This record gives sequence, structure tokens and C-alpha cells, in this order.
Amino acid sequence: MALTISLPDEILRKAEELAASEQISLEELVVAALSEQFAGAEYLRRRGERASAERFRAALDQIPDTEPEPCDRLP
Repeated sequence: MALTISLPDEILRKAEELAASEQISLEELVVAALSEQFAGAEYLRRRGERASAERFRAALDQIPDTEPEPCDRLP
């Protein structure tokens, strides 16, 4: 199956440079990048299925109720 896509010139240039530095074709780079995205999405979907509000609240209960360090305070 063939697909033609349009990419901004800067993205295409960077993709071509990365593919060349990895010594793979641009097509192989795109396939690898999409495969990683699909795997990441699947991982998050499975983790989400295991999540529960009850377990989240239990985890929050483990955090001490103290003032944050000065470097962690919001402006």
C-alpha cells in the first residue's frame, strides 16, 4: 500500500537527516516512529484499564500533608 503525505519542509529535512545518521531509509524511520507511537498508546491503554479512583486516592493518602520546598512552589 502506498500513501503520500505532506510534511513541513523543516520536519522533512530533520527526518531525512535522522534517517541518514541512522543509515536507514526515510520510510524505515517513519515506520519505526509510528510503531513506537502505537506501542506507547497501547501501553497507556492497558495501564488505564488497570487504574481505579480508589487506588489513586490510596496513593494520594501516602503523600504527607506538608508545605512544598521553596523551589517546588508555584509562583
